[in-house]
Amino acid sequence: MERREQDRQEVSLSVEIIDPPNLGKVQLRTRDLSKKGAFILLSRDKCLPVGRVLSLRMPGILWGEETSTVSARVVRLTEEGMGVQFLDFDF
Repeated sequence: MERREQDRQEVSLSVEIIDPPNLGKVQLRTRDLSKKGAFILLSRDKCLPVGRVLSLRMPGILWGEETSTVSARVVRLTEEGMGVQFLDFDF
């Protein structure tokens, strides 16, 4: 059953996770993106736990800026990566 509130678009964007202690500063790619969140490609053993809040630097295509730094919460994990929900962001 689909629980997403927003349609996601398949898009591969460069995204940088800025502050997780177990990853350091890491450049990754998105698999898909919506106004409320994204799926970040990353091996399961490198994923942060569900509920963890992190900072992401990514292209500002949704926000009209060259790059944006947003807070996000990990909401799901798969073998391919982790789904994150953007926080404190209102459209």
